[in-house]
Amino acid sequence: MQKRILCLSALLVLLILPACGTTPNTNDKNNVATPTAAATQPAPDATAPAAETPTPEPTKEDRVEYSKVKIDETRSYQTWESFGASGAWWAQYVGGWDKENKYSEVTPREDIARLLFDRDNGIGLSSFRYNLGAGSADSGKGNYSDPHRRAQCFETAPGEYDWSKDANAVWFIKRATEIANGDIDIILFCNSPLERLTKSGKAQSVAKSTTNIEPSNYAAFADYCFDVAEHFKELGIPVTEISPINEPQWDWLEGQEGMHLTTDGIVGILEAFVNGIQDRPALYDVKISGPESGEWGGATRDYINAIMANETLKNYFSVLDCHSYWTNRSTKEAFIRWLNSVYPGVTVRTSEWCEMVNGSDYTMDSAFNMADVIMDDLKILNVSSWQLWVAVSPGGYRDGLIHVNESKQAYRATRRLWAMGNFSRFIRPGFVRTEISTPYTDIYNLGSVAFTGENALGQKELVIVLTNEEDEKTFRLDLNTINKYDYCEVYTTTEEKDLEMTFSGDYDSDTAFTIEGKSIVTIRLIER
Repeated sequence: MQKRILCLSALLVLLILPACGTTPNTNDKNNVATPTAAATQPAPDATAPAAETPTPEPTKEDRVEYSKVKIDETRSYQTWESFGASGAWWAQYVGGWDKENKYSEVTPREDIARLLFDRDNGIGLSSFRYNLGAGSADSGKGNYSDPHRRAQCFETAPGEYDWSKDANAVWFIKRATEIANGDIDIILFCNSPLERLTKSGKAQSVAKSTTNIEPSNYAAFADYCFDVAEHFKELGIPVTEISPINEPQWDWLEGQEGMHLTTDGIVGILEAFVNGIQDRPALYDVKISGPESGEWGGATRDYINAIMANETLKNYFSVLDCHSYWTNRSTKEAFIRWLNSVYPGVTVRTSEWCEMVNGSDYTMDSAFNMADVIMDDLKILNVSSWQLWVAVSPGGYRDGLIHVNESKQAYRATRRLWAMGNFSRFIRPGFVRTEISTPYTDIYNLGSVAFTGENALGQKELVIVLTNEEDEKTFRLDLNTINKYDYCEVYTTTEEKDLEMTFSGDYDSDTAFTIEGKSIVTIRLIER
């Protein structure tokens, strides 16, 4: 009998199983059957001691028989919202790169937009965070080591706006909307209120651990954000959320726009936004998000306790956004146990993360680090959305998916871009995470996550993402499902492959998979 091996780095090959009557015990890795002796073989000397027949080491073909990745679709978890990244500190200049390449006749900004938002040739991000600035780029006030960390604001006077400002960054949210055919979440986030609303008159604090805005200005801060959101929606930009607070535990005395907040300040600002948006019918489908704490540990529990102690906020926030910096796996496990025990109806999202390591890296090393954090956040915290800090950066840090050279208006994709695509292109909004396990020792350390959903054609899909940081591995899928998947596509990211389709064809329960070492792989099963 023949069984099919689907090799993710090569063509489909056939696997010949041992002869009938020599079926191996699939539960015992050491019990591998050996062929029977041929009938013409001379009989052994009855007086001679019987020679011990050595048991051969199991081959890759043998291991296929008992190495299984199990999927149980009867066990489901969070419903997915989006994968995304922010346009902070790069879109305001890259958005102006409109000179066509003489060979491709495509502008650099268009190339970058397609890589980020196109599902056919890029990674298909389903959300994008727009930095709604406080005006430090207009005033020149404050202490900034990098001028790109300043941001413009649209306001020229209270209630008056110049909508031509921040044009390059606005180009990117418009283009993202067009490429995604409107099927994308645009999130407006603030690092600081408008400079005119702050105590310091700057988009930075001037004293440690103090709030840089008076409570009397909370409503004006909210109104500014609402006015911008309404304007963007009039342009057809699908604004879905406004996030007025960013990492309130840090002092933000220099470096970028930012504002420290006490728990009272967090509650006061969020309450002003939640109450104020009720009077904006044009924003009926826009949500307020927060508190955007910088880590899952530290002061985060204090922020959540303060939010849930407020009558208005506890009835509004069933989902909270936090960042995955400075947090290991055990801290995440402790945090989610606490949250589930104290506020069982509240869920979380990761709205920001990058590796926070100096030095440019274009290799699979940083790609694996990012993928490991994504999988931990999906499976430990049950986050329903995951955002990388920045989509594009100038290099020198393990942050952006794409590094750019501003003087040459050139760009280079990192392995992180394509690794992110193993998740973002295929795990789509509305998909539901399902149970997956890889219990066998020969595929130990195979990272895994699985989602089910329905594609645009109404077909059922099962999407499996695997991270293999070690050697090549072979396995078969064991599906507990009511769906009858019969078609398969496989996409592979390695040092040499850019989310490359390495297989497409029929699938059945006998199909086995071999995945390359040092690879991130997406298996997409479809019920046609």
